[in-house]
Formats: sequence, structure tokens, C-alpha cells
Amino acid sequence: MNHNPVKSGIEWLGELTLFTGRTFKSSGRILKRFDIFLNQCEFIGVSSLGVLSVAAVFIGSSLGYQLFKSFELFGAQALVGGTVGVGIFREMAPVIGAIMVTGRAGAGIGAEIASMRVSEQIDALEVMGVDPYEYLVLPRVLAGAVMMPILAFVFGGIATGAASVISCSVLDLPYPIFWKAFRQWVAWIDLLHCFVKAVTFGTALAMLGCFFGFRADGGARGVGLSTRSSVVAGCLAILFFDYFWTMILPLRLDRLILK
Repeated sequence: MNHNPVKSGIEWLGELTLFTGRTFKSSGRILKRFDIFLNQCEFIGVSSLGVLSVAAVFIGSSLGYQLFKSFELFGAQALVGGTVGVGIFREMAPVIGAIMVTGRAGAGIGAEIASMRVSEQIDALEVMGVDPYEYLVLPRVLAGAVMMPILAFVFGGIATGAASVISCSVLDLPYPIFWKAFRQWVAWIDLLHCFVKAVTFGTALAMLGCFFGFRADGGARGVGLSTRSSVVAGCLAILFFDYFWTMILPLRLDRLILK
């Protein structure tokens, strides 16, 4: 039988749409699963702080060093702080932070749900009258939406601090000049973009992890495939939504503010 990738893609999107609809249909009952929600907040958010903090230090340091050296050619070192702030909070903090969380928490969600699927635990929940979307998917998706913005702002703060240390302590840019440019350039609209992107990314990575976990079959191999698909699809979704927010919505928001 010939494989039609277009047909398969449409079917996949249809399944994902139905899966998402069934998940949010049960959102009114989240208080019944609040303990699971808190556990997932710890798994997705608190447990990811360490690796995100280390990554933020290296990324902020590299960005600060490269921008300083580039602007030094034109005598524009005073712009380093503002450029670092806008670049980190508009792009790097939500995108890189979400990709790292996808590799850690998204893969974990996909593997856990897939293991439950192949061992028929999800079928057992349905037999007992427990809605698996309410019990398994919704707490994880909401935890991703809540914790990812927090992680993004922590990432942004640490990366900006690291960039200032490299630019000022190592490359001799005065601290007041760095932070003056940061305050002048970084506005609340930049923080809003960071927040909106992070909420979208957190929702997407958790939803896709659960989705591919639910579709798992074939024993251990199926668990591995679901985990891989969760990470790959999650990263692609993050890049897609980043493009969407970067190229379309900021223009509308800026026009609304100007009015």
C-alpha cells in the first residue's frame, strides 16, 4: 500500500485537534486533580531550574561577549545592554528555555504516558470510569502553561546578569552604561512577548508529549518512538509558534499601543 504523506499529515492534525479539544473540555474539573497538577508543576518547573540556569549562564555570557566585540568595531558598546535585553527576553529566554524543557520534561511526559498506554493502564482507567484526559493530560498541560513563563523569566534574568558580568567585569564596559541601555530598550511589551510565547510553548510541549504517549503501541519500541516523536514535534511546534508570534502578533500589538 502506497503511503500518502499529505493524507497522513491531515489525519495526524485531525487527531491532535480532537485530542486537544477533549483535553480542554475537561478543564473545568482541574480542581479535582489539583494534587496531580502540583506534582507536574514540580516535575516540569522546579526540576528544570538547574539545567536552565546553567544554560542561561553560558548563553548570556556568549551573547554579551559577541555583542560587545561586534559593537566595539563601531564604538557602540553602550548599546550592548539594550540589545542583550531585547534579544534575550523576546527570543532566547522563551525559545531556548522551552526547547530544553522539551528535551527534559517533554520527553519524560511522552515516555510516562506511552508506558501507561502499552501496559494498558490507560485502558484500566477507562474501565474504572476515570477520564484519562482529565486525570493524565489536563494537569500536565496546565502545568506546562503555568511553569514555562516562570522558567523563561528566570532564564532571561540569569542570562542578562551573565551578559552584564562578561561585558562589564571582563570587557570593561561600565555597569551603569549597560543597565541604562537595558532599562531604555526593554519595555513591558518585550516582557509580554516573552510571557505569551512561553505560555504557548509550555502548552504545546506538554500537549504533544501526552498526544504521542496516547498513540504508543508495540511495547518498548513504541515507548521509544513516542518519546522521540514528543521531542521532535515539540521542538518544531516551538519554532513554528515563535515565528507566528514574532512575525504577526507583535505588529498588531504595537499598533494597538500606538493608538
